[in-house]
Amino acid sequence: MFTELKNDKLVVLGGLIPLDGRVSWVPAGSSGFQPSNCYLLTEEGSHLLVDSGLAVHGEQILDDLATLIGEGGGLSVFFTRAEMDCVSNLEPIARRFDIERLFTGGVINPFDAFEDLSRAALRGRRHQIDAQRTGHGDSLARAAAIEVGPGRVLEIEAPLLRLLMTFWGWDAATGTLFTSDTFTHGVMDRPDAPRVIDSTMDDATTPEQVAGHLYAKYEWIPRATCEPLREWLAAKFDELDPEIVAPSRGCVLRGRDVVRRHLDFMLTALTPQHSELAAQVR
Repeated sequence: MFTELKNDKLVVLGGLIPLDGRVSWVPAGSSGFQPSNCYLLTEEGSHLLVDSGLAVHGEQILDDLATLIGEGGGLSVFFTRAEMDCVSNLEPIARRFDIERLFTGGVINPFDAFEDLSRAALRGRRHQIDAQRTGHGDSLARAAAIEVGPGRVLEIEAPLLRLLMTFWGWDAATGTLFTSDTFTHGVMDRPDAPRVIDSTMDDATTPEQVAGHLYAKYEWIPRATCEPLREWLAAKFDELDPEIVAPSRGCVLRGRDVVRRHLDFMLTALTPQHSELAAQVR
């Protein structure tokens, strides 16, 4: 079931991933349930979907989309990464709804996993996103601004912390930073628990938990010099001061106090002492 994050302007959709030893992107021994997320941004009748979720949750996501935008309604789609946890439901969405624009990036063809029917129909609607360094320190230029609706845009940036080509999105209208496969550490202890961590909850997240999830995806971090990553991340959050952090996996973080606390956990995992922290989480 979808959850409203900011009235009807921002909704999170998706299902849950049981952490039972079969998932490789979480630390060994993880338990509970990890949300798999996609997000619908709405402005004056226009809709933008950020990622499309896992195929195993496809029916649930499509039914929720039908509830939110109407059966066969129009929407645009933006992929933060060309990986299957982000793009898997492109074809069923295209069969059931009218995809008006498709925003992707990198050299991987997002159509490779799908049949010719959707590929031919969508190729002309695809917008390529490119990001390049500005040459000013460690900052990266914003690559694009996707119009959500009148007076509202999603600003796109390639983060310094990434493996494959990855994009983050900034929605100033809701104060939301979409972080793709970073900040994925929030898990639920039971299927009916909230998929949003906010100030009303007893947040038991620890620095070790955050580090464990970060190192599971970026296994090289404990062996790396991460000060540039740490400086970039701290500067980005100081610049934007997000109210919501919205990852493609893991619980949504909502509330500036919650976001700041989890950012501090992330920065701790990127300190010169992170190798010691890695020993604690492995």
